[in-house]
Amino acid sequence: MRIVIIEDEPLAAQKLTGYIAQYWPEAEIVAELGLVSQVLAFFAESQQIDLIFSDIELGDGQVFSAMQQLDLPCPVIFTTSYDNFWMDAFQSQGIEYLLKPFSYKRFCQALTNYAQLSAAMTKGAESSNDKQYKTRFIVKKSTGSVVLPIADISCFRAANGVILARDKQGEYHIISESSITELEGRLDPRQFFRLNRSEVLNLTYLERFEPYAKDTLAVYVKQLNEPIITSKTRSAGFRRWLEG
Repeated sequence: MRIVIIEDEPLAAQKLTGYIAQYWPEAEIVAELGLVSQVLAFFAESQQIDLIFSDIELGDGQVFSAMQQLDLPCPVIFTTSYDNFWMDAFQSQGIEYLLKPFSYKRFCQALTNYAQLSAAMTKGAESSNDKQYKTRFIVKKSTGSVVLPIADISCFRAANGVILARDKQGEYHIISESSITELEGRLDPRQFFRLNRSEVLNLTYLERFEPYAKDTLAVYVKQLNEPIITSKTRSAGFRRWLEG
């Protein structure tokens, strides 16, 4: 286990470190970060992390201001003294919400939930060949509703609170999914890949890709003028996905 702790209170960080060592003696705490600026700097580089423990109120602001800019590589367990950030937490890859001061028993419950989630994701990946994925969307137009086959969609994009599907003619359509994460779970992973926080590619329409900046790629899509830039955390996975 490779773990990151985001916490600006030394005693709280020490307690959490002790809990982790007791539960997972073999775990490696890769970094302890206490500022939003440190979070941004750390995750600006590609990181192989399994789990993040994160406080919310840090010395230079709320951690959400960093997470909104990042494509995190793993789930987050939030640890906080405030009980009014539930919605923000679960919109930032949160899987648990520990209210300080929390006991070791409550900590173990959170880790049990994490283990169950990991097992479910592994099982889902193993059975993905048998899963039924989306084959079409119903799109509302001013003149009525039309059927948009998924084979005709070159990419999806989250923008201004809605999910847009771009068809092979270059036209954008609003679809009903509420988030890019929800959409991703309904697409065949053999055909679609999430390139960054807000964009998903259909392999059929991939034209080419090339290095862009450190640890990122510029992905060119047929009939799309500008390339899609991969996030640093997804570039290596994109290459492996292309290799099948």
